[in-house]
Amino acid sequence: MNKDIVLTVDYHHRNMEIRWLDCAAGEERCFKRPTSVGSIQRVLSAAGRAAAASGGRVVWIMESTTGWVRVKELVGQQARFLLANVLQMPLPPKARRRKTDKIDTARIQREYLAGHLPLAYQPSGALRQVRRLVDARQDLIERRTTLRNWVWHYLSHETWQGVTNLWSGRGMERLRKLALPRQDRLVLDLKLAELERIEELLARVDEELMAVYRQSGQAQRLDEVRGIAPLTAVSMLGYIGPIERFKTSEELISYAGLAPGVHQSDGRCYGTRIGGGGTHSRLRYFVMQSTRWLKEIDRYRPSHQRVLARRGKKVARVVVARMFLRSVHRMLRTGQAFDARPEAKDTTVVREDTATTAA
Repeated sequence: MNKDIVLTVDYHHRNMEIRWLDCAAGEERCFKRPTSVGSIQRVLSAAGRAAAASGGRVVWIMESTTGWVRVKELVGQQARFLLANVLQMPLPPKARRRKTDKIDTARIQREYLAGHLPLAYQPSGALRQVRRLVDARQDLIERRTTLRNWVWHYLSHETWQGVTNLWSGRGMERLRKLALPRQDRLVLDLKLAELERIEELLARVDEELMAVYRQSGQAQRLDEVRGIAPLTAVSMLGYIGPIERFKTSEELISYAGLAPGVHQSDGRCYGTRIGGGGTHSRLRYFVMQSTRWLKEIDRYRPSHQRVLARRGKKVARVVVARMFLRSVHRMLRTGQAFDARPEAKDTTVVREDTATTAA
């Protein structure tokens, strides 16, 4: 008989909704508590005393949202800590009509008691630091692209100045010397100053990521693949994490959002769009960008050409991306180097006729 005290928590920055279930007595109650160290400690102490009296243990369940790291450290050995992956939980009827903290905790608790609760991966501290570096780099690149697009559109809309080679040393000097109205000159100077600052920050982040690359044998092995640069290798591995958490290559493909959806009814089955819940969009971005060079590798070229003729270049690149992730899974699992030679019998392309691009 289950004698645990189950604490299902909907965690927020200011307050927490806690659903307390005494499995031995069958009693259940909900209450709110402030999100603070003292409040969590008091709840854990009360649950610990109740669990000790019934001969059970304390189970703390929360979503994989912001704050789970510090809560896990605070919980420590006082309770069994579980991180729920709500994206993989089935939606209940009328889910879009009603959503409250109590409904969320009841839903998570119901899946746990039924033994169907999907758990989220809990990355280590070192991996979280690498991911933050990669995210910071991507944010800087996106901001740089936004600024460059602004300058390009301004010149094309307001002037007859050429827009080629704007970001070289001579191009930046030319932008600084342009004769413009006073207010436009001020705005352009601000944009250029921000661009220079972004380049400095990017250099610092790249230096840190290169230090990670030099210490990672897996990143160096992945860098040997054509189209995968050192920073791209570190970024991909940072998002993938330990390869052991993906039992098959198809799980890695789904994690990257490159597996087609399936719609089946009454014997009819067809593929739908790629993506879906749990997709890591930035990992997919890195993989899809790399397919510009990966499609020229002997291992992938025949499949790319065959799908290109049938379905077009977008679907062909998705197929190459899936094949590449299968190679990555095999490389990281076995420790073998990448083999660019074509396979004797091409069995790597599966369900290529159902591959579709994202919306």
